[in-house]
Amino acid sequence: MLGFQHREETTVKASPEAVFAIVGDLGHHAELAGSGEVKTLRQIGDGPVGVGTKFEADEEIRVIGRTTKMTASSEVVQYDAPNLVSWTSMPSVPPKPRRIQWWFRLTPDGGGTRVIHECEVDFGPAANIMVRGPYALMRGGAVKRGMRKTLENLQAKVGRA
Repeated sequence: MLGFQHREETTVKASPEAVFAIVGDLGHHAELAGSGEVKTLRQIGDGPVGVGTKFEADEEIRVIGRTTKMTASSEVVQYDAPNLVSWTSMPSVPPKPRRIQWWFRLTPDGGGTRVIHECEVDFGPAANIMVRGPYALMRGGAVKRGMRKTLENLQAKVGRA
């Protein structure tokens, strides 16, 4: 059992390669992020994005009407162009979960691409039971709305590419 998990899906009218060129490029993530919470993102080190790439995101997180500025440290943990990109993220403010992981999974779907966007938050076995309800109330709705909006943003960006 996780503290939180959610999945959103859509079909984008573009090839997996065209979609992956956007979701696999860290430079697009701040503008894709439907929550509006990611303000800037910077890759740590040079080179192409791949497994092991580290990056930081400056964010403004809203919880129960309060906005907290923070920096999240992240690392790409799966990178399989043009099918999959996944990263783990650790906020700089408590409560710090054991793992926050995000995915974009892409599969051909007719003349387009099926995009599955997923998130999991793991606070650890005992903590997940305790925080599942409160997390859903305090952050879950915003995360779900943000993920839906992220896919809308992706659809619009692919249409402009």
